[in-house]
Amino acid sequence: MRTLFKYILVTSFILSGFACQELVELPLEEEQTRVVIEGLISNKEGRQSVSVARTLNYYETGQLPPITDASVNILDSADNLIEQFVYNAEDSTYKSLSDWTAEVGKSYKVQVEVDDQFYEASGKIIANARLDSVYYLSDEQLEALGQNSFGDGFFIFVDGSLPSTEIQYFLLETTVNDTLRNDRGDLSNSILSSEFFGSEFQFLPVPGLVKAQDSVRLELFTLTEDVYQYYIEFVNLLFNDGGVFSPPPVNPKSNISNTTNADNYALGFIQFSSVIENDLYIDEEE
Repeated sequence: MRTLFKYILVTSFILSGFACQELVELPLEEEQTRVVIEGLISNKEGRQSVSVARTLNYYETGQLPPITDASVNILDSADNLIEQFVYNAEDSTYKSLSDWTAEVGKSYKVQVEVDDQFYEASGKIIANARLDSVYYLSDEQLEALGQNSFGDGFFIFVDGSLPSTEIQYFLLETTVNDTLRNDRGDLSNSILSSEFFGSEFQFLPVPGLVKAQDSVRLELFTLTEDVYQYYIEFVNLLFNDGGVFSPPPVNPKSNISNTTNADNYALGFIQFSSVIENDLYIDEEE
């Protein structure tokens, strides 16, 4: 009986310890808010847009508050003004006044003025790959060819070539049935370097599994090297588990500079891309 009493007493003490847990918010110092600039400049009509917002403090939640009174312009390589962007309240972005598109082979500069601070990013629209064929094979067909399928369904492949033997960088976006595949695993498999597949490629796999009667859209964006490195650092940050062997998390290095005050840097990046699209329907029965 005495042993049982001790057991009950100890158990009650442990449970009471759990019951007295209290959420403590650390008194973190408020950091200076930063300007966040994100944009895409491409040769595809209707895709030019730039968003400008401010960061939130640690305990604040919700979307970043947009900056609605910024000045956003795009210039050519000789700093001649090409287009002024105006704020669009429907999607909280700045868009060009006309249906202007970038030209492959040319370089551009985006300038953003916020609170008397000037931010800019520049990049070249690089020629994209040539896709000779886009096709799919079932898991049974892959196994018949001696390849591992890693799932039941269909796998997409592409054959094609690059315009030069220099290393090129790409972002491949895959949309299946109007849903963009954009979780961290999808993104990590969608940042590509021709260093790993060469200027002539065949049987190059598109990451992910699709099913019969899926509608698939592939969009291949060229990337400048600095934006490619931004994506790599961003993906590494997404997979950082905060463990003892993980490096301390840091913001990816932006391609945007503050020409007024370098210490008052912005977050985000401007992507300069040429884009090719390919639509595919998995014409198979369930």
